[in-house]
Amino acid sequence: MDAGTVAIALVGLVLAATLLGVLHRATQGRARSVSDRRIVNIEGIPLGARATLLQFSTEVCAPCTATARVLDDLATRTESVTHVDLDVTHRPDLASRFRVLQTPTTLILDADGVVRTRIRGAVRRDTIVAELEKVLAA
Repeated sequence: MDAGTVAIALVGLVLAATLLGVLHRATQGRARSVSDRRIVNIEGIPLGARATLLQFSTEVCAPCTATARVLDDLATRTESVTHVDLDVTHRPDLASRFRVLQTPTTLILDADGVVRTRIRGAVRRDTIVAELEKVLAA
């Protein structure tokens, strides 16, 4: 191969990697309404009277720690809302059941335990507040 072909190939790879990185970053922390209305029933997991913030995390996940702080604070400040943090390292069955492909993943459940919102990646406080208000208003 000549130098021109190699240079074009390298530039193409850099552009493709950059595009994939930008797309990945754009989807992190965004709330998505869930059409799958399964009721979450996990033995030993207490649900909040009005809503539950269900976080899937792992031990070696820095964004999981930041997410847990935000969710804990909101659950503490909001009456009848519970934050539950599940470590998928110890519960791979739950990771599979809820299609958790990355940590943290946060599910917002209503009073009946129905999943209303799914958020991949580290959460943004304003996003969680807005989604939680929708669930509490319903």
